[in-house]
Order: sequence, then structure tokens, then C-alpha cells
Amino acid sequence: MNRDRFAWVGVVVALALVGLVIGRLSVGAPGGGEAAQAPADDGAFRRWFWESRSLDLVAQVGLIFAGALGIAALLPRDREDGAE
Repeated sequence: MNRDRFAWVGVVVALALVGLVIGRLSVGAPGGGEAAQAPADDGAFRRWFWESRSLDLVAQVGLIFAGALGIAALLPRDREDGAE
């Protein structure tokens, strides 16, 4: 594996870990406290998700950014050395 690919894999793993930590902090770790109890209202998550739109916005921005990087990876690179 070359150095550039290794760097990209490291960036992807780091972003995945950051997302996992943010998710755990915003929702709470399963298996403890109130999370272990059965929910009293089935629509509680839906209501919470609708009221806190920042999580939805972050997810949409991340998907757009990932799509832009995917398109950029598919396009051919310009060579500046004069060879075509």
C-alpha cells in the first residue's frame, strides 16, 4: 500500500471514530440508566429527531462532501509535466 492510500485510509478511520464518539455523546451509551428502560412513547425518537435538525444537517453536509470527493476521485487528473 503506497503512502497516499495509507494516509486516506487513516483519514477515513479517524472520521469514522469521530462520528462514533459524537453519536455516543449525543444519544447516550446503551445499557445504562434511562436507556435500559422501555420507551414510554413510540414517537419520542421521531419527535426528538424533528426538533434537533442539526444532526440531519450534519449528515446531509457529510453526504454531499463524500459525493463531491467521489466525483473528484473519478475524474482524470491534469498532468502539468506536458505529457498527454
